Amino acid sequence: MQVKQRWTSVAVVTPEAIEQKDLLIEGDRFAGLVSRDEATGADWQAVDGKGAILFPGMLDLLQHGFDVHLYCDTNAGAIAANSDLLLARGVTGFLPSIPCLPPGDLEGVLARLTAECATARGARAIGVHSEGPCFGLPGAHNLANIQQPSRALAERMLAATDGTLAAVTIAPELPGAEDFIKTMKQAGVSIHLGHSRALPQDVPRYVSWGIDAVTHMYNVMPTLPADASGVHVMSLTDALLAEPGVALGVICDGIHVHPQLIRLLAQLPADRVFLETDANKYAGGEDNEFEFYPGYWVRSQRGNAVRDRNGGLCGSSLTSDEAMRNFVTFSGKGLVRAARAASLVPARVIGRERELGSIEAGKLADFVVLDPDALTVRQTIVGGQRLYGEAA
Repeated sequence: MQVKQRWTSVAVVTPEAIEQKDLLIEGDRFAGLVSRDEATGADWQAVDGKGAILFPGMLDLLQHGFDVHLYCDTNAGAIAANSDLLLARGVTGFLPSIPCLPPGDLEGVLARLTAECATARGARAIGVHSEGPCFGLPGAHNLANIQQPSRALAERMLAATDGTLAAVTIAPELPGAEDFIKTMKQAGVSIHLGHSRALPQDVPRYVSWGIDAVTHMYNVMPTLPADASGVHVMSLTDALLAEPGVALGVICDGIHVHPQLIRLLAQLPADRVFLETDANKYAGGEDNEFEFYPGYWVRSQRGNAVRDRNGGLCGSSLTSDEAMRNFVTFSGKGLVRAARAASLVPARVIGRERELGSIEAGKLADFVVLDPDALTVRQTIVGGQRLYGEAA
């Protein structure tokens, strides 16, 4: 027998507005919104939201680790454990992500991570994101592990993930990138430009191959030096801003990207910007040092990202609820725009917007109950079931 819930005394964040209405949930899906004085049958269970804000479940498309787990280690139980912990941060779906790995290890890690995704019982592990291994600039990744793209590499990665590969980050200027990208796109994989030396004038051509998003906009994206002409020198990030069909992922911690640049991005159409944490091991937990790859030690520190011993960035210590609150503050926009950035645009990037990403009739009932003042997470509901927080 399906449970019918009517959430009352709530403000509901939809893609267009904050609605002062009651939310109906039937089974594991949203059934719609009704005015507060509209009657429903006796079989609807009333849930008093006590003035809370209902916000769509947040989706994190780039997450290398959380708490004590680093996903590329493929430790048994890591995905299951983190899928539970992420609920407290308002996350209802995430892509466990891997960095550039030794060529001989890549397919095995992808296969093991794919199997672990099936163990998630809290937030949905909705696919895998391979950040690399085809980069023009390594950033914090191991230079020795970078590979050249090819159709054969794409086919091996797809075979190892058995349909769960959701996103790949690639530098499209590399020889062989066109075949790699088109092979991935045919399999339904979202292609993100990142760690790239791409020339601005080449970006439209790369986008035509199938690039639909950008990994951590502004990070590991070099600018060209100014000349003496007085004319603004077009940069890679300028060229990406000019592509209307490309969504821009941003690490909204105020460290990776300056708050004023967040404000700039927020002036773009609402379907252009999405939040990703690029979280690393110990995000959401205690400050700690760990070996990201052999010989490369980094430290996760709350409010100071993850940095190596020379101060270089190596991902973030950010959580999705922090990113959402930062976006509201930095952008000057409200919760409707924040919900698109945290939920709906990520769902669209990976082709899951029919099921996920917003509070709309027919979609899976994944949402977060927020405190109306602090915007902190009170409860997290996945598929209509409360998996985190105390009952109202």
